[in-house]
Formats: sequence, C-alpha cells, structure tokens
Amino acid sequence: MRTWRKLLRKAQDDSASNQHPPPKPQAGDFSLGCAERGRLPAPRFFLFHLLLAVSLPSHLPAAAPAPPEPQLWLARYGDELYRYARARVPDAASAEELVQDTLLSALDGLASFRAEASERTWLFVILKRKLIDYYRRRARHPEIGLEALDATGPTEATFFELHNGHWRGEQHPISWDPADGPMELQELREVLRRCQQKLPPQQEAVFALRFVEELSAEEICRELGLSAANYWVLVHRAKLQLRRCLEKNGLGRAATA
Repeated sequence: MRTWRKLLRKAQDDSASNQHPPPKPQAGDFSLGCAERGRLPAPRFFLFHLLLAVSLPSHLPAAAPAPPEPQLWLARYGDELYRYARARVPDAASAEELVQDTLLSALDGLASFRAEASERTWLFVILKRKLIDYYRRRARHPEIGLEALDATGPTEATFFELHNGHWRGEQHPISWDPADGPMELQELREVLRRCQQKLPPQQEAVFALRFVEELSAEEICRELGLSAANYWVLVHRAKLQLRRCLEKNGLGRAATA
C-alpha cells in the first residue's frame, strides 16, 4: 500500500512539473489603439476578466473530457471573434461589446459545454446568436405595411414599368465585371458594407440575417416578428436600395454611363 501511494505521488509530481503556464500575450498585442486593425483591445474586457477570476472551479473530475480553458479565450480567439463581429456591425464599439457579451455568456454557460464541438466553434455559435439579438434590437420599429413603404431611396417605379411589372429598359440588370484581385474584392466588400449600413434598420436587419448570416425566411420572420409578406417586401426594397447605392459608388450601370 505504501509503495502504491509513493508511485501515485510521484506521478502527480511529474505531471505538475511537466505543465507549463500559458504563454503571456506580448505587451503590444492588445493595445487600445489596435481596434481598427482587426485586433481586440483586451484592456476594455475588465468585466470578463473579473468574472473569470471568481468563476473558475478549483478542480475538475479526473474522468471528464478535456474542459474548456476560458483563461485562454481572449488570447486564442479574441481577435478572430472581433474581426467577425466588426465586419457585421457599423462601429468598433459595437463589435467589442458583442465579443465581451459572447465571452461572458460562454463563461456563464461553462456547464453546458459538452466537448461535442471545439471551443472555437462553440464561441462562434454564441457570437452568431448575439448578432441576431443585435439586429433584432435595431429593427424594433413599427412593421412597414405593403401600402406604406417609406418614400426615401428608389421605388418600384424607378426600376419597373407599373403597368406590367417588367424592368424599365435603362434599368434592366447588366453583368458587372468581376473583381480581378484581392484589392478589388476587398474594395467591393467595403462598398457593400457601407451601402448596407445606410439601409433603414428593418431592411438592414433582414438583409444581414438572410444574406450574411444565411438564416431562412422562416427563421428571420420568427426572430424579427415579421409576416411573410412584409419580409419579402423588405428584402425587395433592400436589394433595390443596395443596387442604387453600389451604382453611385462606381459599380454596375453608373460606372459605364
């Protein structure tokens, strides 16, 4: 019995000696001025660090699957989560808030992590849920009736013949030249993002959830409380306004005029 205890103690000592502390981020990795370069400014995540310090269990069952490591989330996934959110919201502050909400929700839900997916996948699932909530808040406006669409921007009469619904000759869609390289593609994405952010809140929410987050029409109607008819009106209007905005920025027909 004493021999067994000695062997167990030696194995525990060896295991402890082989563990190395996680690498510390370099001093310049998360500076406050790095948000617009796609880096996450960690000093603003005080609340997450505070809750992290008081929430981690002191021990885990030996037979449990590999547990999540929340003390490493910010270093491992913070920048990637931030870039994902920043590409979908109009300002850096909103992106930072979404990332912090994601990390706090994950920390609060540690018990629900079953290791069926990676930590990274799990965190992105939570972030996508936060983005849906974000768009729902932005879209909290009275439902737009079919007969009472806003008068701003292009209307159906701008693009279609009212008597038959066909495209007006000068407005018929034409093919755009594809982006020839990474710089052109990046410029196209940036123009599209700016145009999307100019949409009315409901149109922006519907467009983003459908064509960026790839939710189904049924899911979007449920999340935003829309009828099917109103949903399709919003999609149609968003497409028309985006087309006009893209043309004004040198893409499509306006570029060839």
